[in-house]
Amino acid sequence: MTSIIIRILLLAFILWLVRRLLGKILAPAKQPGATDDRADIQNSMVKDPVCGMYMDSRLAIRLDSRKEAYYFCSEECKNKYLGNAGRGTGAGSHPPV
Repeated sequence: MTSIIIRILLLAFILWLVRRLLGKILAPAKQPGATDDRADIQNSMVKDPVCGMYMDSRLAIRLDSRKEAYYFCSEECKNKYLGNAGRGTGAGSHPPV
């Protein structure tokens, strides 16, 4: 009985080893100097200046000003920001765009 179990385990190990070796042999080789496409994507969190929500910069609505870029979670927050920037006064005022 134990010899059958040992044979089954040995066969399973050999199959795993062959699969592993074939995977390495048949895998496409990376080109020298090639980079991973995912590394080019900047994945940073940004804060909406109106509502304070954090979001992925790739999904946010971007508004470029003279000094920096502002990111918004929605068009509504962007429009609120632009409305406050035009007034320029009050506690909730933001720098002009």
